[in-house]
Amino acid sequence: MSESSAGKFKRFFGGFGARDKSRDEQPTETGPDEQLPETSLDEQMPETSLDEQMPETSRDKQVSPAQPTAPQAAPSEPSPPAIEEDAIPIPLDSPLAEIWKKWGQPGLPALSSLAPAQGGLDIPSKAMKTSAIRILRELLPLAQRWLTMERVFTQARAAQEAQNRAAAQAASVKSDESSSAASGGEDPIPSPSEGETAAPGGESPASFAPDGEAPVPIPVEPPDVDEMAQVILSEDGMAAWLFLLPPSGKGKRLTVADGQALLREAHVTFGVDQRSLFSIFTKKPYFSLCPVARGTLPMEGKDGWTKEHFPRDFSRFTGNEDGGTVDYRAQTCVQVIEKGTVICDIYPPTEGVAGTRVDGVAVPPKAVNPAPVPAGSSTVLSEDGTKLLADMDGFLDFRDGKFHVKNILNITSDVDYSTGNIDFRGDVTIQGDVREQFSVKATGSISISGMVEAASVEAGGDVVISAGVSGNNQAVIRGKNVRARHLENCTVYAECLESDYILTSRIFCSDSVVAAGSRGSIIGGQVVAVNRIKANSIGSQSGRSTEITLGVQPEIREELHTNRKELASLRDKASELLKRAMYLKKRMEEQGHEDRRSAAEIQAAHGSLVQMTEREKSLLARQQELTEALSQLHRCRLEGGTVYPGVRLTIGSAIRNIETVAHNCTAVFGTEEMDIKFV
Repeated sequence: MSESSAGKFKRFFGGFGARDKSRDEQPTETGPDEQLPETSLDEQMPETSLDEQMPETSRDKQVSPAQPTAPQAAPSEPSPPAIEEDAIPIPLDSPLAEIWKKWGQPGLPALSSLAPAQGGLDIPSKAMKTSAIRILRELLPLAQRWLTMERVFTQARAAQEAQNRAAAQAASVKSDESSSAASGGEDPIPSPSEGETAAPGGESPASFAPDGEAPVPIPVEPPDVDEMAQVILSEDGMAAWLFLLPPSGKGKRLTVADGQALLREAHVTFGVDQRSLFSIFTKKPYFSLCPVARGTLPMEGKDGWTKEHFPRDFSRFTGNEDGGTVDYRAQTCVQVIEKGTVICDIYPPTEGVAGTRVDGVAVPPKAVNPAPVPAGSSTVLSEDGTKLLADMDGFLDFRDGKFHVKNILNITSDVDYSTGNIDFRGDVTIQGDVREQFSVKATGSISISGMVEAASVEAGGDVVISAGVSGNNQAVIRGKNVRARHLENCTVYAECLESDYILTSRIFCSDSVVAAGSRGSIIGGQVVAVNRIKANSIGSQSGRSTEITLGVQPEIREELHTNRKELASLRDKASELLKRAMYLKKRMEEQGHEDRRSAAEIQAAHGSLVQMTEREKSLLARQQELTEALSQLHRCRLEGGTVYPGVRLTIGSAIRNIETVAHNCTAVFGTEEMDIKFV
């Protein structure tokens, strides 16, 4: 099978990823189509060749043009030498490849980057690979100029040699004619025919030797071609190389000053490494891309970013009880958040730093973007714009790439192990039941479509329980206004309460209790209200004990008791301080001089007495308010369609036990009689 084009290219050029492994090998014999011209540089160079000028690191890669290697027999299956991994292959028909051959470089023509000297400049090979086409394009005029100079010199020298030969022949003929005339007709000495060697006096400059000896060839001077250099920039302008072509004969040699001039002409003004420049013109590494300048890449900035304090995908939290057990009721199904809580921190973008190309042009960094702020509904930025805050109490929900704060929590199932306990800052709507041993807390209102079992419900607003409460003497309901279909075996704390019937429960309301509806009854338990209790029936025909209390606010009585106790203690402390101050003052008067320590103690006691006086005024004012609230007994009213025996009615300090059935009963507190009366 014939070799593919890709295989031929890889075999002969090696691509950009091959490595020249044959620089140390001798060149193979050239074929008929690759014969060098008769006046090629490798046949004309003197013994002091470029090999003596090259550094030691380059000599083992090059063959001196003054000492060409003898042709060797071609192997049966020649393997073309590979190219260095980071090298750029030179097209075989380019002028640069022709100079490569004339100079006697081994292997396939390729451009490689010179390894940096100790402390010298190093340019990544990637920069050379990406600029390969540009490098070859810019080296083309340089190679053509080198070949043109060689051709012009060779032609001029050939013309001069032809002119010298013609002059020598003319002089030889004239000399022969003169000799013939002087000898009187003797045969002239024959001139050498074409291809023969002439003797001195009419000799050809080719050679001369005594009879019987081989002629000695006269060395031909190589053409005089100047040393040439080219500054090449990378595609991105971040690197500059210096490329040198070798001189020939008596051609001009370049110096460091010439290299500096070339850099100025190429506008290379930034990142020039003077050490590398000096090394290049000292060691003369021909046919290599020598790094001479390198720019600075821009330092890219960083886009703005956020640090979130709440997870986007919320996993329910399970609480741990003491002893290592897990309370699955303590898990929560939402992320509760308060107003002003930081949802995430916002960090501004960091600007980058511009770089500089070797021609001094600034390279700006990429533009940076501000942080994408996940601000949703009911969220607000802080004044300095560095924080995202919750704008109200509620729960946090991440949706559509943004954080939202909602103040209404909708539970579409029962409150059980699937949801855990509910503790929410806002309103809560439950479409199922609240199961035994679970709790629901909210700073707003709570609406329950189902039933409340032996559970706890506490709201800062109203509580509505559509199916009622069956509490098993464990349920506790707290709210501002409580409405329930029925209340059984539970405890309720509210301002106002409405229910169809109340059965063996403990009710404490700071305003009123109304049992209305189809039944409208209060049976058993204890019902306490400050102003009003109304029901269709109170008690039962069986005489079940039922306590009805009006005009009593346990919270007010407790606060009044605490107030009086604190006031008494304050007055006792004030009396002790006053006695101590009077004693110290009397002692200083008896001593006839001021005691600094006693004076300081008197001053401190005076300050404390002032504060105690202010606190006493505050306690007395609050005590008066509480006393007035407890004395509003004339507002108390019991309205019962039927009141059965077994009911104990208390209004203020008056107590009445109902012994007979009373119909259409309305009981109030008589301020004149200071007793309960029925109207």
